[in-house]
Amino acid sequence: MQGGIRLFRVLGIQISIDYTWFIVFVLFAWSLGAGYFPFRAPGLSRASYVVMGSAASLLLFVCVLIHELAHSYTANRLGLDIKEITLFIFGGVARLSKEPEDAGTELKVALAGPAASLVLAAVFYLISGVVGREQYPAVYAVVYYLSFINLVLFIFNMIPGFPLDGGRVFRALWWGWTGDQDTATRVASGIGKGFAAFLIVYGLLQIFMGNLTGGLWAVLIGFFVRQAAESGYQQLLIKRALENVKVKDIMSRDVVTIDGNRTLVEAVEEYFFKYHFVSFPVTSNGGVIGLLTLGDIRAVEKQAWGSTQVKDAMHRLAPADSLSPDDNAADVLNRMSGDHVGRLTVIKDGELAGIISRRDIMRLLELKAGLGG
Repeated sequence: MQGGIRLFRVLGIQISIDYTWFIVFVLFAWSLGAGYFPFRAPGLSRASYVVMGSAASLLLFVCVLIHELAHSYTANRLGLDIKEITLFIFGGVARLSKEPEDAGTELKVALAGPAASLVLAAVFYLISGVVGREQYPAVYAVVYYLSFINLVLFIFNMIPGFPLDGGRVFRALWWGWTGDQDTATRVASGIGKGFAAFLIVYGLLQIFMGNLTGGLWAVLIGFFVRQAAESGYQQLLIKRALENVKVKDIMSRDVVTIDGNRTLVEAVEEYFFKYHFVSFPVTSNGGVIGLLTLGDIRAVEKQAWGSTQVKDAMHRLAPADSLSPDDNAADVLNRMSGDHVGRLTVIKDGELAGIISRRDIMRLLELKAGLGG
């Protein structure tokens, strides 16, 4: 993951946190401790409000994580293979290796997250009834807030505009009814952009009326939703352009490889400087054993490059790290974006058949766009 921290794994899914999460955590904890909880539970100490704000903010993100895990667990059960969830400034995002291929799968995955939020809202509401406002006012206020905010998350996410869960539900229903995924996506994205425009206008009005914090959040969320809605439709266009394109159709077959026994100095001077690629397959006894990237070289002290062999600095390739010539190019582009890699090896019958880069795919997309295809 780039620009973030890996935390732990749940149900085989890597949970990571983007650095922007800390910004929103502090803002939430401060706003809850300074404004919301003093209003909901007056008469407590300032230290109590700080603890309540911090606890509620942390538990809110646990709820967001459970929401995303519900999506991801359902997706994995249906064969979509989600490997990572990243918590960031506006909540969480699950990294899909590929998009759902049918409306039924999309509907199930889209509904799983809101269903989890609704269950959480009910659970926290029941807990608040057991705790009681009079006996434990601080605990009651935190638990009741979590019930309320999960209900808000459920309602917000069910707005029928892409990329919100409700937009995906809307798209799945339209897609399933008409069989037209393109129109379903275009309409859901349009609704999403319309809702984003509403949020931006509403936020600006709030700012002019003196509600600076609430207004800024509405504007920021509006811009985020608009960009995501536009991105969702663009992804469909890319998928359509690459629908029948296989890896073997655009991969480079004349691959430059490095022998694992060469030193890093030789690799830099004779390969990276000469060919200007950012990575090279590494071979030993005629077979591919790994991939050497610029990052792998930078991880070794420069003074040690002359005595370090390529095979000791490279990262070894697992079967899942390589492609088949018959893999779909759209799925490969999704994988490259999610894994933050620019080139992947293509293996056929245990031997190196070629290599494909993000540049190869983008060049094809540019060509198709130029020809109107």
